[in-house]
Amino acid sequence: MPKQFREVYGMIAEADLLQTGFYVSRPNDPLEGLFETRQSDNLVAEWYTIASEYQIPQMAQFHAFDTIAQKSERAPIDERNIEKGLIKVKRNTSELLRQLLRRGVSNEEKLYDYVIDDNAQLSDQVVTRAKVARSEALSTGTVTIAENGINETIDYQVPADQKNLVLDVGAGASTGIIEQFDAIVDAATAKGVKLTGMICPRSFVSKLRKNADLQKAISGTLQAGIMLSNSSLAQFLDDEFQISRIITNDLTYSLPWTMPAQSATAADATERPVTDVRRYWPKDRVTFFGTVNGMYLGADLWGVPPEIEINGLGATVQGSTVSPYVYVTQWAEKDPAVVWTKASALYMPAIYAPQSLFLANIAETAAVSG
Repeated sequence: MPKQFREVYGMIAEADLLQTGFYVSRPNDPLEGLFETRQSDNLVAEWYTIASEYQIPQMAQFHAFDTIAQKSERAPIDERNIEKGLIKVKRNTSELLRQLLRRGVSNEEKLYDYVIDDNAQLSDQVVTRAKVARSEALSTGTVTIAENGINETIDYQVPADQKNLVLDVGAGASTGIIEQFDAIVDAATAKGVKLTGMICPRSFVSKLRKNADLQKAISGTLQAGIMLSNSSLAQFLDDEFQISRIITNDLTYSLPWTMPAQSATAADATERPVTDVRRYWPKDRVTFFGTVNGMYLGADLWGVPPEIEINGLGATVQGSTVSPYVYVTQWAEKDPAVVWTKASALYMPAIYAPQSLFLANIAETAAVSG
């Protein structure tokens, strides 16, 4: 038990604080395999590197021996928007300790462990916001930051004619679903993009399995009306369109919890926080993407938040030269006497080749009766 924890109740040793925030991957997140994790002390410089390395290759030109070399242009980026990627959240650690003591927890080692666990939960909230941003980037081609006085949109410059496409899986669709897939794949091919996968909600896959055109094409006319298996649909999409990766995402998260308004009702008497559950991936969106030889579609870029420079925390943890992606810091106030804990990170998702994304809305036009 660190002496500091006793002297300022709730203050964790710096070495223990710095061990939080190393694990930002979530094995159950289906998008993890599409993004690599990269860290830099200069997020803007890292973005420049990615923009230069992964855009569509530029062609140099032949020159006469007595001519000046043509100047090459770099991919433009919006530095102002990238620097808006600061995510942070804080909790009243003293309040947690008072709650634990009221419930009979008196062992200091146990109290210390509870505070460490609380810090880890705080760090996880930062990671959750990062995953929300990544999903938005892949489903819309933008990341919107409209919170805490910030109103910014990071635009990844997905070509306009590749956004807001429509896939109509309804019985009343004017064009069969196979032809719709063909049109998207052909449009990608015409731009030199080889589509290899798609991201969608599970409900979209279910609608494809129930689609009469697909049932006939895969199982024959006599099997129309019989739901396709996942494996037969996947094999068909791979054989016909070379779409070999079908990634479904139905995971959810909550916006910041809020406490109910105080009143005499039984519901409010519980004092349980109110959640606002949202989907990471929109239920009406499909994103087609192209990756070469199983390469990553993008990167989770983690930088160094300003709190590190202010607080003077080093980049080493017990001899390690690796810094955490999410930094946890603490400070004490004297009046009122409160210990606060804050988790913060500088984060922005990067998409290596935005021109390889084809974004579609899911429609379901009903059949015309009569």
